[in-house]
Amino acid sequence: MSRYDLLGVEAQLFEQYPALADRHEKAARAGSEHIRGLIERSDATRGGDADAFAEHVASIQRSALASYAASVRGIVSVEDMVRWVRTRDALRLSAYDSLLREVDAPGAASLLDALEAVHDSGDASGGQATLDQALAAVADRCTCGYASTRNLPKRTCYVCAQAVTAVWDAEEQRVLLRLPALREAVDGVLDALVDRLAEIKLDPATEWSVVEHEQRKARHRLTRLNRAARGEIFDEMLTNWRELATAASHDSRPIARSVAKGAKRSGLGTARLSAIALPGNALVESRAKKRAQQR
Repeated sequence: MSRYDLLGVEAQLFEQYPALADRHEKAARAGSEHIRGLIERSDATRGGDADAFAEHVASIQRSALASYAASVRGIVSVEDMVRWVRTRDALRLSAYDSLLREVDAPGAASLLDALEAVHDSGDASGGQATLDQALAAVADRCTCGYASTRNLPKRTCYVCAQAVTAVWDAEEQRVLLRLPALREAVDGVLDALVDRLAEIKLDPATEWSVVEHEQRKARHRLTRLNRAARGEIFDEMLTNWRELATAASHDSRPIARSVAKGAKRSGLGTARLSAIALPGNALVESRAKKRAQQR
């Protein structure tokens, strides 16, 4: 049994109990605003370190989970509550998921994801900035030193990782504009992956290994597409893209880092894949929600 089993149970309960879904949405929105506020307050991160920042985020998550648990008490039937608790207790929870042990509240796992995957669209100046410009924009919030020194640390902090990903994705889109056939094929692969991940999110019987398998399949498809188009791709086109991929391979988020490390092999499309693969990706969440509404 995996964490996706718990998320699947929660997706079903959100459909069954509209009040539960409503309070979850409100809790996710409020918690996300607090985390964004933490990121934006330079005095909260200036001179700090990644561990201290993570502790601040964990504190916000813990408080949000506790408030949410209190707000949904009594909404779910005893039988459904027992089902959720049994599913949670059957999991081998990671350190990240350990907060789930502190509350008995269906929706807590989905809320934890929502509070982790907060995307600040302003970090990279709308996705059109150079890396230097994007890092300069977050220098007052950087906790790893990369934004001010341009020396890549072993792991980039949250705001630098977000900035690198945004600029890498924008550069990838710019390159693909010169390769319309490859761009169309890459769009098809990644759109299919979003569909599949949205479907998996709503299936309580799906193991995490299936998610990983789908992501590997997408990588392999990107590899084949890039190989087939190599006659159209010149090294000069990829100079900036490769440099950004190197920076992205230092991401503190394990999934994004793993995808970026395979960029040389999988090729164009990897930047977007690195974002889609993250738990709580906004596009996957939106499509899963639409699927749930159509059932």
